[in-house]
Amino acid sequence: MVIVYLTRFKTVHLTLGSLRPLPAHCKAIISLGMAPFFNQMAMMVVQIAMNNTLRHYGALSHYGSEIPLACAGIITKVNMIFFSLVIGLSQGLQPIVSFNYGAKRYSRVREAYLKAVLIATTISTLSFLCFQFFPRQIIGIFGSGSEEYYHFAEEYFRIFLFFTFLNGLQPITANFFTSIGKAAKGIFISLTRQIIFLLPLLILLPLFMGIEGVMYSAPVADLMAALLAVTFVVRELRRLKTLY
Repeated sequence: MVIVYLTRFKTVHLTLGSLRPLPAHCKAIISLGMAPFFNQMAMMVVQIAMNNTLRHYGALSHYGSEIPLACAGIITKVNMIFFSLVIGLSQGLQPIVSFNYGAKRYSRVREAYLKAVLIATTISTLSFLCFQFFPRQIIGIFGSGSEEYYHFAEEYFRIFLFFTFLNGLQPITANFFTSIGKAAKGIFISLTRQIIFLLPLLILLPLFMGIEGVMYSAPVADLMAALLAVTFVVRELRRLKTLY
């Protein structure tokens, strides 16, 4: 479909020479894709660490290892439905910001970012309300279990996803910096929640709090990542404001 579309494209004419890889182009493509790439890789690494931690500390609790693993799997999948909307929004923002930044239309860059954050925060807030008020109903969609299973699932939902309403900030901000040519900042921000904050907390907090440490690791990481993203982007938005 892409090939057929491009052969009929009126303003770009492709030849075999166009398909030859050029180092400068490869570098630009990689820099644009690194932030979402690291986001995806980080989620995989964290999921592996979380499963192993839940298995270990779940076995030491009265829940056993199977209930925490089952609940965590469901909650991760539900959260990914919400997060995929935010990721899609951040990727849709990228060409708009890149084009306007290159055209030196900095007011539109700022406006696009703020609108994307507003939409992402609205989605995040609606998800937060669902996770806080309807955890049992959401868990029930995936099957039934004992009362102990539901009790753990509800507690996990409410604590682990407590700062969901802030989770739109980090991916939007990471892609924003990548879009304006500051790929290093974009990669750093994309790593903050999953690798820099969440992964160490998943290892450290359970040492002191047991299986509850796994639950509290996520909201702490979410809050810290959001605050860091805000700190970075406020400075950048102020700089952009001086340019128009």
